[in-house]
Amino acid sequence: MPSRNEADDVHVALVAELARVAVPNGIMGVTLLGVGLFVAHALGDAVLLAAALTGGLASAAKLGLVVRHLRRLARGPVARDEARRWERGHILTTVMMAASVGALDGRIFAQPDMEMQMLATGLLFGYCSGVVTHLSIRPRLAAGALLLAALPAIGSAAWFGGRPQYILAATFALFLVGALNGVLLSYRNAVRQITLRLDMAALARSDALTGLANRLGLRRAFRGLPGAADDAVAVHCFDLDGFKLVNDRYGHAAGDALLQELGARLRLLVAAPAVAARVGGDEFVVLQPSVRHVREAEDLARRIVRALGAPYDLAGEAVTVGLSLGYAWAPSCSVDLDDLIRRADEASYAVKRRGGGVAADAGAPVPSRAAAAMPSGSRALAS
Repeated sequence: MPSRNEADDVHVALVAELARVAVPNGIMGVTLLGVGLFVAHALGDAVLLAAALTGGLASAAKLGLVVRHLRRLARGPVARDEARRWERGHILTTVMMAASVGALDGRIFAQPDMEMQMLATGLLFGYCSGVVTHLSIRPRLAAGALLLAALPAIGSAAWFGGRPQYILAATFALFLVGALNGVLLSYRNAVRQITLRLDMAALARSDALTGLANRLGLRRAFRGLPGAADDAVAVHCFDLDGFKLVNDRYGHAAGDALLQELGARLRLLVAAPAVAARVGGDEFVVLQPSVRHVREAEDLARRIVRALGAPYDLAGEAVTVGLSLGYAWAPSCSVDLDDLIRRADEASYAVKRRGGGVAADAGAPVPSRAAAAMPSGSRALAS
């Protein structure tokens, strides 16, 4: 389960790392099954046989889960709730393996056979080292696995053994404390590294001045859109009329302040999964998915022009800039972002020549129930 201090994106990234354990899980599963079956046969113990078979099945289940998880990650980003479902699967299979190791070692240390105890010691240390190395990204899971695996061996060695086993039990206990501390340190380091990586990725997709997406962020958002057959995607392109005059009269610092305020207004207007991006000095693009009717695109275009055309307070003066906005749309199942931007830009240039406002380029018809609502050709709309 996620820590209270984990951001959602950090939690999702950490859970994704649980899918990178196919090789160590396979090695541990073979070792657990081989040692368990050998010891069960040597001692003629049905409990050891059951523990070995359970551990082997748990390892196989874990491997299957890892393969499915990797395939899902290859298809694209995972949401928080889905990541939690994957995490629960990893918890279940890990608990089964840890319990099997604990049952095997606890049972073996209750026997007087020193050779079998040597095998049990190697199995326990191998498993616990794997937990610290590969599961520390989920500290509660790692700590639970360590305790399930080690405590039965510690208790059994201390209860049934002689002086060497007492010393071994104390050694196990000390190493367990060290392993738990190692889990905590590894987890904190992993969180720092993943947070830094996510922050750097976010910066690479964001415009530093306005906080909106940049071209890279826009394309990433576009690639993540669902390709539904019965709706459309609209793209709105616009720039500011008279922005150069603002810079010339009030200075570039005032122009930057205007762009920052404009970005803030856009963020209030454009809610996910729609995305607003700054793609040039005073050039902006808004990506609007799931359009079922042309009026939805037209309404958003009008709201953008109305909100961004309201006065800005610069150097104690109310300053107004105009907008020339063009928009275009295409079916979600066959949309091409570059083509949509080109068509929206052409509509924007056309309305700029008329003095500003809003223009629509209908482009290709939209399928299904939205088709009848989408006009064809290009038309200018009063701003």
